[in-house]
Amino acid sequence: MPSIPTGTLSSTAARVAVVAAFVAVVAVGGVAAAQMGALDGVTGSQDSALLEPVPDDVDSVAVFDGSVIESDTAERLYATGYNATVDSADETESSEANETDDGTDDETFETTSPVEMVPANLTGAFDEVENRSGLDPRAVEQVIVYSQRQANFTSPPYQGAIVEADWDKSDVVDAVSESANRTYRNTTVDGVTVYKPEAQEEEDNVTTFGPPEPDQWVAVFDEDEYVFGTEQAVADAVDVEADEAEPVDGDLRRAFDDTRDGYLRYAQSSQSVNVTRINETMGQSTGLNVTAYAEAYNDLHITSGTYYITEDGETLGTESRVLTNSTDTARDVKDLAQGFISIQAGAIQNETLETELRETDVTRDGTTVTVSRETDIETAEMLVRWYGSILSGGASNPTTGVPTGAAAAGIA
Repeated sequence: MPSIPTGTLSSTAARVAVVAAFVAVVAVGGVAAAQMGALDGVTGSQDSALLEPVPDDVDSVAVFDGSVIESDTAERLYATGYNATVDSADETESSEANETDDGTDDETFETTSPVEMVPANLTGAFDEVENRSGLDPRAVEQVIVYSQRQANFTSPPYQGAIVEADWDKSDVVDAVSESANRTYRNTTVDGVTVYKPEAQEEEDNVTTFGPPEPDQWVAVFDEDEYVFGTEQAVADAVDVEADEAEPVDGDLRRAFDDTRDGYLRYAQSSQSVNVTRINETMGQSTGLNVTAYAEAYNDLHITSGTYYITEDGETLGTESRVLTNSTDTARDVKDLAQGFISIQAGAIQNETLETELRETDVTRDGTTVTVSRETDIETAEMLVRWYGSILSGGASNPTTGVPTGAAAAGIA
């Protein structure tokens, strides 16, 4: 699935919205993503009006449904991951203490474990975000993130986020101003209130590398609808709101509309690569002729997909659709996806994850390849415990990949 552009969206308010989306994706969608391996990650959504506020000519768009962040499924998986990490970290620390204990009375220094700085539940995580920002992420109803690719390194970035949230406007402006350490003034553009940062005096004898951090702008559409982002991204959204410009359309929008309902839906157009250059660089490092792969990549058109939870909350799912420009390329994509899944499943040292990977469904319909997978919540929890133990440095059985000690007890 596409990355959520937190780098450019540096204002606190935008980050709160994106953090809400990110935590939910990690707590819920991370399981599905794990099953899909490195693959990106269905049908017939009726809500085509979702992208009406998004400017035309964007390269990618993602829509996050904020209701998932307080779902029982998200809370359950977050708690499972936290407990697995704590158990594994405690076991690791205990083992290290036993190895270094030589029976002397030398002075020891207490250190704070990184685990102790992480909230024990999802409610605590959102409370911490609210305490730091002054904005409650649980008030977020929907986030739409959109972007355009930069023409080159020096081109100004183009990224925006349209957030529906029950926030007070003054709190939003205060949060953005404090985050940017800038004073904001408001103006009206086509009947829309827009907040832009005051100009800053350039400091003498300050060396900087790379392009400067772009200014963050804010627009207020309705009482509970805000737009955050770079100047042009916000300006274009204002034009759409004022009926001075058309919303996103064409193949990207149609691909998005064809995704199934879910808490995270996305579509992104493919970017062509220089076949000769790719073969020179990757070919030299791998010893392989990657021309065919690069040419196939250039024949990709759009990738779209969904992360979802079934209505009973007992099953997680993900579906990724790759739209290509030819049937031959679609056949290649299907073969590559199936081969990649087989290789990953054969290499993974965890029987549960291997089974989940092998049950991933890869199908082709003309020029479109669909990769999909569903898993029940109990299996998802088992995988979360396993990943939690690995991320925290816990030991695992070299044959099955199942964590030993406390982490293994948690799985059992």
